[in-house]
Amino acid sequence: MRSKLLCLLAFVPVVGHAECLPPETQALSCALPSGGRLELCWTPQDARLAFEKEPGFAAEVSVPLGDVTGLTARDWASSTLRGVGAGYEVYVSGQIAGMNQIRDGGGTSSYTCATGTVNGSLAALNEAALYAPASKEN
Repeated sequence: MRSKLLCLLAFVPVVGHAECLPPETQALSCALPSGGRLELCWTPQDARLAFEKEPGFAAEVSVPLGDVTGLTARDWASSTLRGVGAGYEVYVSGQIAGMNQIRDGGGTSSYTCATGTVNGSLAALNEAALYAPASKEN
């Protein structure tokens, strides 16, 4: 139910801004060219993607940490959070980073981070997700 509620909020404009909250660990953050922000945060239990497409239009999705699918290579990494109705792929390679939102039934939205604003790495999140229990067996 929590996942459904947070996913529904992803399509509703709210006043606020994207940032990690205590006790979350920041995996990745950046500014979007539109003036918004992208933050991927995690705890040993959950991963949360918060993003502001533009100032004042925030959205987020939260999933159990074990439901994050990650790939890490020497020079790039990606983490995918599967929410209700959409998947959210966050990627980074040096100072190139962003997010692809892939909606069930078709349709995508892509957000690319502004040059020079990328902070963090997805490697620790991806490794932690490997050892966390998934919410359901596939």
